Amino acid sequence: MNFTVMMKKNSLINIEYIDRVQYLREICHKKRVLHLGATDSPFTKQAIQENKFLHFALSEVSEKIVGLDLDNSMIQWLADNYEINNILHGNIENSEDYPKESFDIIVAGEIFEHLSNPGKALNSINSVMSSSTNLVITVPNAYSIKGFSRSLMKHELIHPDHTMHHSPHTLKALLERHGFSVINFFSYVNCG
Repeated sequence: MNFTVMMKKNSLINIEYIDRVQYLREICHKKRVLHLGATDSPFTKQAIQENKFLHFALSEVSEKIVGLDLDNSMIQWLADNYEINNILHGNIENSEDYPKESFDIIVAGEIFEHLSNPGKALNSINSVMSSSTNLVITVPNAYSIKGFSRSLMKHELIHPDHTMHHSPHTLKALLERHGFSVINFFSYVNCG
């Protein structure tokens, strides 16, 4: 399976820094995209107000986009207020919840750190991928300077819904256990 992780490499040498949204828009351009965690709940309204709602950005450039998200009330709110009708209700940890169609790219943006069973999610993703599908996962870096400096001040910088931190090594190990090979690691600032 093809896979790109957007996270800092194990080495600080030759790290390529990118603009997360610009990169995702470029690789999704004229592609069939499955967007996991598409509502960006519970920050949907804030993301829309700040013009940082990823599903809008990907919808503008993709040939076709289908979202999958667990928050049914936010899916309905987006349909009612923005006429977004391409987000399905489902759990990314359950393969039976995935749409029954093929995609060129699967985007899992800033959701793996929220999961109870990331291995189950990877198995589910793997089951719906073709040999030509690319998976892109973006996660906060456990070793970010901002997070490290806050820990020195005895303050943990973490969203209350996060269940884990990811380092390049642990994320790569998890992916390889579930049949993926990592093509690239990137680093980015402010995931907005």
